[in-house]
Amino acid sequence: MPESVSAAGGGSLGRCWRTESIGGRARFPFTLRLLHTLRERKVRLHRSTISFVIPPFQGQLSTFGFPDLLQWMEMNRRSGRVTLRRGRDRKVVIDWKNGEIVYVSGSHPRERLGVYLHQTRAIPPATLHELLVRNFASGANLTRLILDGGHDTLAGLSRKVEALARRLLFEVFEWRNGVFRYDPDSPVEKILRIRLKLKPQAVAFQAVKRIDDAHRRRRRPKVRGFREAVFEEDELERRFWVVLERVGTLLEPKDARLRLEDLRDFADRLRRRLGRIEFFRPLHEDSAALLRDLVKRKSLELSAVAPIAALDPYLTIDLLIVANSLVVDRRRSFATAEDALEHLGAAPVTVLAERLVGSDFPRARQGDRAVAAVRRASLAAAVAASRLAPEFGIPPDRAYALGLLHTIPYADLLAVVEDMKIAPGPFRAALIETYRPLVGRLRAEGWTLPRDLEAVLTDEGADPRPAAALVRAARATLPDCAIGHLAAGASPARDAGSIATEVNRLFAFLGLPAAAVRAGRTR
Repeated sequence: MPESVSAAGGGSLGRCWRTESIGGRARFPFTLRLLHTLRERKVRLHRSTISFVIPPFQGQLSTFGFPDLLQWMEMNRRSGRVTLRRGRDRKVVIDWKNGEIVYVSGSHPRERLGVYLHQTRAIPPATLHELLVRNFASGANLTRLILDGGHDTLAGLSRKVEALARRLLFEVFEWRNGVFRYDPDSPVEKILRIRLKLKPQAVAFQAVKRIDDAHRRRRRPKVRGFREAVFEEDELERRFWVVLERVGTLLEPKDARLRLEDLRDFADRLRRRLGRIEFFRPLHEDSAALLRDLVKRKSLELSAVAPIAALDPYLTIDLLIVANSLVVDRRRSFATAEDALEHLGAAPVTVLAERLVGSDFPRARQGDRAVAAVRRASLAAAVAASRLAPEFGIPPDRAYALGLLHTIPYADLLAVVEDMKIAPGPFRAALIETYRPLVGRLRAEGWTLPRDLEAVLTDEGADPRPAAALVRAARATLPDCAIGHLAAGASPARDAGSIATEVNRLFAFLGLPAAAVRAGRTR
């Protein structure tokens, strides 16, 4: 199948798929597997025809180069958003208005405007954190917030954003592979007078010269990070077989086609959800009520926020999103609510709290079984991890945070399957477990979370790092509270009974079902 470039409404570009209109549907033959492979996979499928939606304009940079893409956007006076990806860990977004580049941002922390302004000391950190809270919570453009607040002039901010934009554009010229996607329907607000009016040939020449000069001065750095596909077609097919292997039962062709369509829909919804990196989680109603009482006071007491966050993983992760928003080196990332509160200070936390308890901000759905299961699993693992922490050489407060936040991927995945109304069962469980490590890694990278927390979020049951081993043991202590698969051979801790008693006190206070008590391992 010619996957290099797909276009609609924009003419024929090399080998391309044609559709009747933007977002039209195309059908193509797809052979799922040869017969012997099917037998190995224990699935009965036949050659079938699968329909899917081809986006307006997407393709491979190796076929339709970045200079050609820039020239096409400029000459056709296009508006919208171009997203360029290379593997899991690299993404650059270019916003266009009438053929002009108006904004550029990247996925790495150092490429974000807030971090760039912080590194150049253009705006004080406390002010930046307040602006980022408003940006994350409302979706308002950060540049608009900066200008409306009088924190910089239009000309001054334009120069800074243009410098960042040029740096990112020059980097994309170094990519030897990658994919692009143009979305003409993405809303773009032209605020700054950024005019990168260089001809594409001149941009390419300058970029090549910079690359050549850099290579003469130093050896080419070793490629780091992950370069494999995430949501591309080949990766979806691979994950489909992994899901079916986890299910472990035979499927008829009709059922398999329906499951594949479910997986495509699931992956698309998950991709769009994960694309919202700066995304605050809605608090539980009891947490919002307690936080609302604090906000009504003359000044917010930071020491009073920490106990509320200890009972609500969503409030904890919201604090970490803001606290780590200006962090580049993940060795310096914050993992606990206490550290985040101390780092942020009263002003940004007050702005965050006011936003989270506002009447127009959503709440975690009361009575929702998935929401209750996530909170129950979080608190049980947090308490158990803090009690087991000395055995793994981890401070109890950090261990508590690791246990509390280990459910981050499940919250994303359960939200998607609930929206799709996928019934509980082997397929749903296999789908969640197959995508959980990927979601954990993307969230850890996007939110600049510390490495030990990433180890917990991506653990598949055998990660030897202390943080991952600790949370595995904590989850096994109260297995009826755990979500997902428990590692083989896991057994409750010696003091599982006393841990369960402590956990059940919290559950009774929050109105959650009690945890079953199992006998712990003997000495």
